[in-house]
Amino acid sequence: MGGLWSDIGIAITIILFVYLVKWASDLTKSKTLGIIIGAAIAYFTFYQHFEVLLFVLLFFFGYPFWESLTKGFLGE
Repeated sequence: MGGLWSDIGIAITIILFVYLVKWASDLTKSKTLGIIIGAAIAYFTFYQHFEVLLFVLLFFFGYPFWESLTKGFLGE
């Protein structure tokens, strides 16, 4: 069962990484910076620091990231 949770964590990380790169690129107008920010957060997450990912998304990117994430999933 531990392998399943690891796979779910990786899948969530990849989904959040794609949204994070897009949002960071739109915000900074730089694809390079967006990829660097997304890669740093993905690095922490892959090494079992999922709480770091949530902390950064909540406090660094805040409401606009979560709003764009929910609009993407719900199709609004």
